[in-house]
Amino acid sequence: MSKTDVYSPNFGRLRGKRAWRQNLHLAVMSAAKVESALGPRGAYKMVTFNRGPERIIKVTKDSVEMLKELEVQYPAVKTLAEAAKLHREEVGDGVSTMIIIIAGLLEQSERLMDKKIHPNVMLRGYLAATKEALAVIEKTAIVKGDSRNQILDVAECGRRLLTPELRAALLEAAERAESQGEIDLKRIRVITKRGGSVADSRLIRGVVIKKEKLHPSMPDELHDVKVAVVNKSFDNKPLEILMKGQGPFHIKLDITEADQVEKFKKQERRMNDDLVSFVESAGAKVVFCRAKIVTPVADEMSRRGITAFEIISQEDMDAVAEATGATATGDVRNLEPKDLGVVNTLRVEKIDGLYYVVVEGPKGSTILIRGSSLEHVDETERVVKNVVRLFRNAKKDPKTVPGGAAIYMQIAAHLKEYALTFPGKEQVAIEAYAGVLEQVAGSLIRNYGLSWSKTLPELRSYHARGMHSMGIATGGCTDMDNPS
Repeated sequence: MSKTDVYSPNFGRLRGKRAWRQNLHLAVMSAAKVESALGPRGAYKMVTFNRGPERIIKVTKDSVEMLKELEVQYPAVKTLAEAAKLHREEVGDGVSTMIIIIAGLLEQSERLMDKKIHPNVMLRGYLAATKEALAVIEKTAIVKGDSRNQILDVAECGRRLLTPELRAALLEAAERAESQGEIDLKRIRVITKRGGSVADSRLIRGVVIKKEKLHPSMPDELHDVKVAVVNKSFDNKPLEILMKGQGPFHIKLDITEADQVEKFKKQERRMNDDLVSFVESAGAKVVFCRAKIVTPVADEMSRRGITAFEIISQEDMDAVAEATGATATGDVRNLEPKDLGVVNTLRVEKIDGLYYVVVEGPKGSTILIRGSSLEHVDETERVVKNVVRLFRNAKKDPKTVPGGAAIYMQIAAHLKEYALTFPGKEQVAIEAYAGVLEQVAGSLIRNYGLSWSKTLPELRSYHARGMHSMGIATGGCTDMDNPS
């Protein structure tokens, strides 16, 4: 039988400049999808995709979601999508602007290559322009005191997702997470629960874990108790095969009489009870265990008034340790009083059929987001996480620059003059760089429904006269330092 090769009619192979240009055009196309969502008046996008047999529909302004769901397999677009994801994780905002600028630089690169400008010359020009742009930002940026309310407005960007309750929760969570002059993101957790209304979203002053107590007779609420965080399972395995000298107990089982089996079981119970005794002697009333707690140990814990939770994820274990001040212990036999943390209040709640344990302490904060639809909950979660990242970065560097693309217009005006200091073709690359930065203002102008041909020249005129705080808002050119 002869072999037959079957190819898709959509299959093709590109090489050289054709492949390069195709990647570039797709990257620019991807940016165009994001560009119309920029700013408070930017458009929402309806994204559809299949999750198994289910058809999923999302309505979002999130740039990362848009690029991810485009599912374009070309390297340039995949790199752009990954860059957007990393930018959001590190910075929290400005993803759409970043994509517009990168795609604009790629588009300008193609035009410069058509003018016979070598890529190395372009790169030198782009690098020089970037360094000069950073210098302009450093010179322009000022400290304007507490900017957290402004950050909330910037991150929400007109989506009206942050209710007054959520805003207050974020502000308080940021205060509770401050440590040594910085905001520790490990102390702020975000959990979501579909159902209820947005008004049910709230701040929980502690750590929330989706977990049920180990034994029904264990109490649902405790106050001012000590907590142990243990990684190893609460179990004795006397028949486990170990090397000579290994293991805490050295057992050899040799049955010669009928009552020896019962003696062995009694010894095993005593060994299990000893595990609970280690917890009790250390003074812990609550145990969070990374691994399994066997039933006999759980029963004995319940009898001695110790509340336990098993098979906790490493992320949750770290959060409990951070919130309570506990030190994780590898083996309960090594547990000491100094390893314990303190919980102000611990309670087990049932929310819409699921059990949650709430660990209230002086450090941790959890923001619970509720909503009637999965899409709304997901979108709110992304905004809340972006706000937390922005709070962290603003605490590290509280300097701000004018919004509404004012800083980009200022940099563009400066770069056009700076380009004239270069005698070579780098001058053209720097001018192209300046033109790309003006595209950010152009995108805002279009999304606000303003006249591009009238508003952009007017904005250039303001910046040429040194009015560098002028940007784009609802009414057109606006002083962003005094928008009222």
